Amino acid sequence: MTETQNAPQTSGFLEGLIELFAGLDDYRSPYAPTIQPPGDLIRELTKNASYKSGLVSATCSLPPGPLGILSILPELLFIYKIQGQLVKDIAALHGKEIHVTRELLLYCLFKHGGAQVFRKIIEETSLKVLIRPTTVRVFQSALERIGVFISKSIIQKQFVRWVPLGGAVVTGTFAYFDTKRVGKTAEELFSKEIESNTIQEFLEK
Repeated sequence: MTETQNAPQTSGFLEGLIELFAGLDDYRSPYAPTIQPPGDLIRELTKNASYKSGLVSATCSLPPGPLGILSILPELLFIYKIQGQLVKDIAALHGKEIHVTRELLLYCLFKHGGAQVFRKIIEETSLKVLIRPTTVRVFQSALERIGVFISKSIIQKQFVRWVPLGGAVVTGTFAYFDTKRVGKTAEELFSKEIESNTIQEFLEK
């Protein structure tokens, strides 16, 4: 399947991703800042979310052929929901849930797939994270570039859907380690100082 043929699926997926972020806006983490460093709890949350993501992916990959292919987009959205809630939980443990914007969610979910996508939005140093103000055009551009990354993921999943059992193991393992990377990214990010500039502040610099 070519990228052109896959475009409608990706477009539909991006719409679903935007709706997912709208749902995550309403998610309030049950966690609060801890007196002690939250590293152990974050690792436990990340491990649980990774197992859950792996189980979802493996289960969705069990039906072979066309039936399995139809489950790809719902599977990805479900996994991103798990990962998005993990990001908000980690932010809450650091006392920074208020800083979780859609831009930061995208950054945590897709940084390891293409950090260059976020250069105009987020600047991360060893001590601080700067969130620049974004226009609708900039945010849409980031989504479109992420769509290319997602297209490749969809194509790969379409191939493994034709491999009974073995495909489930492959996709489940990938989802597990992908979620671990998201947790690690979120932990590193929210352990730093986060600064959000307004458009006025951005223009004055």
